[in-house]
Amino acid sequence: MTTIRVARPEEYAAIGEIAVRAYTEAAALPADVDYASVLRDAADRAEKAELLVALTGDKLLGTVTVVRPGTTYAEVSRPGELEFRMLAVAPEAMGNGVGRALVQAVIDRAREQGLERVVLCVKDTSESAQRLYRGLGFQRCPDRDWSPVPDVRLLAFGLDV
Repeated sequence: MTTIRVARPEEYAAIGEIAVRAYTEAAALPADVDYASVLRDAADRAEKAELLVALTGDKLLGTVTVVRPGTTYAEVSRPGELEFRMLAVAPEAMGNGVGRALVQAVIDRAREQGLERVVLCVKDTSESAQRLYRGLGFQRCPDRDWSPVPDVRLLAFGLDV
């Protein structure tokens, strides 16, 4: 059974490595930017956002960063929305529902907080992630698409909750 909870400080290094491994495996690390260092810095995400982890027993399987509009890690969220970023599942746990469980935890948080919508961005080439989001009911928000660096196009998705 997968458990989702807030990350603990002693887990930050392992969470960072899971994120780097997941993004590397998915070929989602941009070549011209040191995004790996951002992914590794789980402590910063935990301080400035809500950092969740997925576990089976005591084994870390994945992570997601939950972000409020107007905060450091926010990219596309607006008032009344909850955003998530840096969804990452350990390569050995992919395909086992870990990513889905993490996204569902974000949706549940948005509902509990009385928010209207959950939003995210995903790299245009990340087809498996897009399938996951569409399968959960997320729809494209093309007016929020953007490029953080040349040759990286991020597609925005949203789900009304």
